[in-house]
Amino acid sequence: MRRLDLADLASVRDFADGLTADGRPLDLLVNNAGVMNVPQRMETVDGFELQLGSNFLGPFALTVRLLPLLLAAPAPRVATMSSGTANRAKIDFDDLQSTRSYSRYRAYAQSKLADMLMMVHLAEIAAEQGWKLLSAGGHPGSTRTNLMTSGPNLGGQGPRLFEKVLYKIVPNQGPEQGAEPLLYAATSPDATSGGYYGPRWSMVGPTKAVELPRPGRDKAVAARLWAEAERLTGVTAP
Repeated sequence: MRRLDLADLASVRDFADGLTADGRPLDLLVNNAGVMNVPQRMETVDGFELQLGSNFLGPFALTVRLLPLLLAAPAPRVATMSSGTANRAKIDFDDLQSTRSYSRYRAYAQSKLADMLMMVHLAEIAAEQGWKLLSAGGHPGSTRTNLMTSGPNLGGQGPRLFEKVLYKIVPNQGPEQGAEPLLYAATSPDATSGGYYGPRWSMVGPTKAVELPRPGRDKAVAARLWAEAERLTGVTAP
């Protein structure tokens, strides 16, 4: 068993160094960590806004640090979980850390769009460099997990009333079905690099290939975000 805290870049470094010391190729990396709708602005130990740091910058640093091990495998994959909230999000480069204005929902949606753009740009890099690495992503639709309560409970506030009502009236599915799109991206022989997968009926249902939302198709924003993530984390792709 190895310890990994994606909200701590030192932990990410130590974890990656441990795998590197083992010297074994890495066939698959699944990025699925997350915290959602934190009521008040909080920070990671590195001073990043908590949702951006945990959901995106930590997984980004881990992915880039593990690229040499992935590229040593015959058919490596990186599968990254995004969210339907990313469909209406944008990357605010002028206030990426939400220091001037904080919204629990906007910060979460931005972090999940960042995951989507990371997946897209990694697929671009792999194609440009001629790597055999496949980078794909998915979203879980509306899935019943403790993600919906653990984040809102940070700081002792808990979910808002309309959130509690929303969770009860919106169609949802169990975690087994919700995990299927990411598992498809990670394991299916039919998954493609840059492919995106989600529930057939948007929020629930069996997995199908879905179109990237408009914010996820902006390659210029993806490249800019990748460069900014390299600067913030101090981790650069080979």
